[in-house]
Amino acid sequence: MDDFDDTFSGGVFHADIADGRAGASIDCGVSALSAVTTTGARFELRYDACTVRIGGASGRMVFCRSLDQSLTIFCEQKGFAAALQQAAGGLLDEGLAQSKSELRGANARSRNLMFGLCLGCVVLLVAGYFALMAAGRAALAAAPPSIDEKIGELAIEQMDLKGSVVEDPAIVAPLEALVARLAATDPDDPFSYTLTVVDADITNAFALPGGQIAIYTGLLELADSPEQIAGVLGHEIAHVTERHGMHGIARSLGLVVAIQFLVGDAGGLVAVAAEFGRFAAENAYSRDQEADSDRLGVERLHAAGIDPRGLAGFFELLERETASDVDIPSWMSTHPDHAARIAAITTQAQRFSNQTYTPAIPTADWDALKAALSPTVTTPSPPEETSDGRDNR
Repeated sequence: MDDFDDTFSGGVFHADIADGRAGASIDCGVSALSAVTTTGARFELRYDACTVRIGGASGRMVFCRSLDQSLTIFCEQKGFAAALQQAAGGLLDEGLAQSKSELRGANARSRNLMFGLCLGCVVLLVAGYFALMAAGRAALAAAPPSIDEKIGELAIEQMDLKGSVVEDPAIVAPLEALVARLAATDPDDPFSYTLTVVDADITNAFALPGGQIAIYTGLLELADSPEQIAGVLGHEIAHVTERHGMHGIARSLGLVVAIQFLVGDAGGLVAVAAEFGRFAAENAYSRDQEADSDRLGVERLHAAGIDPRGLAGFFELLERETASDVDIPSWMSTHPDHAARIAAITTQAQRFSNQTYTPAIPTADWDALKAALSPTVTTPSPPEETSDGRDNR
């Protein structure tokens, strides 16, 4: 179609045509553009007496109009614009160039408009998401403590604790008394605490909504003092009172779950409880939540008359054990800024002056607890390897 005498399919607008418009065959002649309609009518438009514009719905339609605009010959067939430009010998170059420039500008404006519309949709979606999350948090804040308690009970019933529940009173009783001592420091605390001791060589503890707290014998065996255990329990109680787990699940599951909290939907609560089981196993709290629990735990320890430096001491113990085979709990290993946490706890504890602390667990009870955990250990002799390959500590 590079030859200027090629024929193209197009159309004509003219008053002499019925309905003012007809399809036509168009030829790019030497000096003029000619069009023959389907009825045989012939029209010519000299190059030096016409204007040209590119547009139409497709953006490819070429309109050639007489100066008085009585005649318009149009075509959008591929190659027509190039053939017209070649045949006109430069007479239509300026008009074609200007029309193409205007078309590019219109296309750019159209793209910008579409981009703006898409961006607006994204903004609306993001705003809607945060609005739903805000509504979920508001619904959660309105949920009574009984919802936390129900979810915590369901969650611990469904969880695989990775070990059997310890019932030995030499172990359980002193720890329950310690939890009660810590809980008594806040008479406005709406939650009641239930402690579960799990027999497993896991250095971990976790809290569920409503006051369910679990601690593993692996952590108890590792601890050097009852104040270290008190620090861990105070930290976990703070997660309960601040409802950190509830907020985490609300963020991940959204408004529907928050509504289920409010209406007490049994099926929904069971599903949420299962999610809490996974959440608790991973202790997936944020750094800010961990820092808050450290701070509030220190305050509660001090109020209970227990040396709050025990929490820092437990972290220091874990830091020393990092190079050994001891499994570091997830709430420690997933927050590598533990050195900063130790420093923050120590600094906070130093602000409490002229305070006389009492043992977190009476010495006799602590010795009995440790003996019940490792009955073969009677003196602080070097560790001995047992039949299962573990060291007695």
